[in-house]
Amino acid sequence: MNETRLHTALEEFTLPAWREIPDVGLYLDQVVKYINGFLSGFPEMQITGSMVSNYVKHKIITSPVRKTYSRDQLASLIFIAMAKTVLSMEHIRICLSRTDIFADAEHTYDAFAENMMRSVHRFSKTDEDPSDMSHNTLYDIVIAVAHKMYLERYFDEISQNEAE
Repeated sequence: MNETRLHTALEEFTLPAWREIPDVGLYLDQVVKYINGFLSGFPEMQITGSMVSNYVKHKIITSPVRKTYSRDQLASLIFIAMAKTVLSMEHIRICLSRTDIFADAEHTYDAFAENMMRSVHRFSKTDEDPSDMSHNTLYDIVIAVAHKMYLERYFDEISQNEAE
């Protein structure tokens, strides 16, 4: 394993602040290029034009206006690109539709971006011997699985409450 490449990807990871996201309206190919630029070190998170079109078709994000996407839509797509690695599309839809979670788009997005960058950067700042990372990797897997277990039950509860 190339530890330098691993740590470089983590150290260089950044997301734009809300005010840095273009609000001039981007076309689909520009949206994909813009978002994937932030996720270049993480190919599993990258999106395609077809994916964005499907998110619109399935009403996960709103339709573009005159074929252009706004700042709100770009922020939602950044969230979707990252969250899709651990949440189902139905759970992402629930998140984006809940005003108790996403009440204020700017504040919510900035909190998401800040917390995501802080969490990712935490992994690049280790004083441990890179050849002895197996213990930390096992712990990180356990934490990821525990978070996934919690989130599955959390969204099941929301779904049941909405059905009642």
